Amino acid sequence: MSTIDAFRELQDALTAVEEQTETADDDRSAHALAAALAGSTALARVDPGLLLAELLADPRGWLDQSWENYFGNACITVVRTETIRVDVLYWLQNSSTLHKHVSSGAFLALSGRRVHLEYDFSALDALGDGVTSATLSATSRTMMRAASVSPILPTLVHELYWIEKPSVTVAVRRAPAQPEAGGPAHRPHEFVGPGIGYLPAAFHRTSNVQRWIDGLGMLRRANRRLYLRTLEQAMTVVDPIHLIHVLDELSDNPPDEVSALLERAAAARADDDLARLAPTVPEFRRRKIFSRVFAPGVDAQLLAGLLWAGAEGGELAAFLKDEGVTDPDRFVRDHGESLSARDPRVAPYVEHARRSL
Repeated sequence: MSTIDAFRELQDALTAVEEQTETADDDRSAHALAAALAGSTALARVDPGLLLAELLADPRGWLDQSWENYFGNACITVVRTETIRVDVLYWLQNSSTLHKHVSSGAFLALSGRRVHLEYDFSALDALGDGVTSATLSATSRTMMRAASVSPILPTLVHELYWIEKPSVTVAVRRAPAQPEAGGPAHRPHEFVGPGIGYLPAAFHRTSNVQRWIDGLGMLRRANRRLYLRTLEQAMTVVDPIHLIHVLDELSDNPPDEVSALLERAAAARADDDLARLAPTVPEFRRRKIFSRVFAPGVDAQLLAGLLWAGAEGGELAAFLKDEGVTDPDRFVRDHGESLSARDPRVAPYVEHARRSL
């Protein structure tokens, strides 16, 4: 049997699930699809490297690959029916964004560990078109290993940190529900602590925000003084959707410089939008640091994933114990030094983790 045959068997199982599930019952469908993934013995025997080689050896038989589903460092759709789509995703990056899906489904860790965080985002308060303020609270932190499966619901707010590179995922997605007549299309949102949800620029009706951010990035590299002056001027007048994207962009700058700029721009505004969004900057900064740091060993990358997840104290010790670590303090110290050598900005997070143990 060729490697791809496992997905033909999976398609039969998934089709049977769809035939037995009400179209509108997202919860039941997601759990049934997750059970089908978990129960696929053929899929459990798939070698991810051989699978990729087989797919790449002859792309003439590929299904049409949509630009709208361009995730992962290699993502290939291997099954598509009227109601479901199955993708194989290879991940070289460290982490995903904190995001929400637009349709139900399930995903399986085919290979590689990943830290999986789930959240609740509730008590919405609109700050403007595409930006909402709410309570964002983590509801679970788990380590998914090979063969682990998770359902996907349209209400799921989650993020992942892949430890081994590459890690491989098999994702099953149902076709998104059609919006009511005249209603807005469902679009995937992203989130950032302490409690902001927003529509990413890639899903806007126009590319205005993305082009503005790209322009600011170029100006920062070309003329830093002009960049800071332009940025401060813009932040006194732009709307919340521009603000949340630029707060992500400017979090790369020195913290003291950013704080002073935010204080001046917020004082010059006629509303409190910037003051309400500014607390996201430390979280944007933390996520960028750990999404970019690559350590030479898998143990250091494990620590990076746990620091990215915000694990500390007894929870951090429990995670490490489950991974076979007998001395958490020494593990955090030694591998924290390795991470800090790669990026000195990691050091305060390592020190905080050590103090919490």
